[in-house]
Amino acid sequence: MPIKVGVVGYGTIGARIADAVMKQPDMELIGIAKTTPDYKAKTAVSRGIKIFIPENSIESWKKAGIKVDGVVEDLVREADVIVDATPKGVGKANSEIYKKEGRIAIFQGGEKKDLVEATVVAQVNYNEARGKRMIRVPSCNTTALSRISWFLEREYGVERIIATIARRAADPADKKEGIIDNIEFDPIKPPSHHGEDVRTVLKNLNIFTTAIKIPTTHAHLHLINAKLRKKASREEIIDALSEERRIMLVSSEDGITTTADVFELSRHLGRPMNNIYENVIWIESIHSDGEWVYLAQAVHQEAIVVPENIDAIRAVASTLDAESSMNTTDRTLGIVKGRI
Repeated sequence: MPIKVGVVGYGTIGARIADAVMKQPDMELIGIAKTTPDYKAKTAVSRGIKIFIPENSIESWKKAGIKVDGVVEDLVREADVIVDATPKGVGKANSEIYKKEGRIAIFQGGEKKDLVEATVVAQVNYNEARGKRMIRVPSCNTTALSRISWFLEREYGVERIIATIARRAADPADKKEGIIDNIEFDPIKPPSHHGEDVRTVLKNLNIFTTAIKIPTTHAHLHLINAKLRKKASREEIIDALSEERRIMLVSSEDGITTTADVFELSRHLGRPMNNIYENVIWIESIHSDGEWVYLAQAVHQEAIVVPENIDAIRAVASTLDAESSMNTTDRTLGIVKGRI
């Protein structure tokens, strides 16, 4: 029997997760929960997706002429797993509904770690989700940092990581937030919260992060310095990264020199919603003096957590092992590894 999945929240992340669920051979999208009767709702209906709404908003949906299939509680009761992709803080309030109905719930990185029993990045700690009722997939930045940190730790051992994050100011469709003609510390006093969040996945990692916000919408950019316990040459690292799951290596020789180029690359790959699920690492940025390694990676903030949510669903609701789950996820979403 397929895993019955309900997605609560149909915005930047929720819409992408719902789309990914519909591509999985062992999952069934029961429906989505949405608050606003807008074009996103209409396109969802046109695709045959069932919509569930808050009880107090029934009249506004009737006025908009959009057919709904019930209230949020109906969706929760029908699903095996709920993926909550609501804005920061809303998931905590929703968690009471999930507890009341005895449902497994997966939250996003905007919710605090104290809300859940585990924070999971599939490549690192898939099995920590086993037997849990409430887990969390971390933020885009934490997911990307966890992937590359796990690679370095597993292959060479890590003594210390120092990462600088240039954060996008807002998502492309965001009309209400962001900075214009400005660079903002996030925060001005280091460290940023990202290192602490990575340690919810990699418990003992020695990582120090700083961050700034810049006026762009395409992606985040990470500048990473890692001191390794086992010496490795640049060539050895590139070869190993070429075989690492959910890592995409790109080159300026192919005309990919900016995050805007990465965004354009997604279009040419035929990705829905311009999704880039992988850590995108520039080959030219990789440098090693044997002990210290430096590299730069781009992170598509709208999409990188999508495969992690799909694997998290299997981790809490099936007996499938991590490798088998990730193989299926990567195949259905067209995720690549190695040089593009």
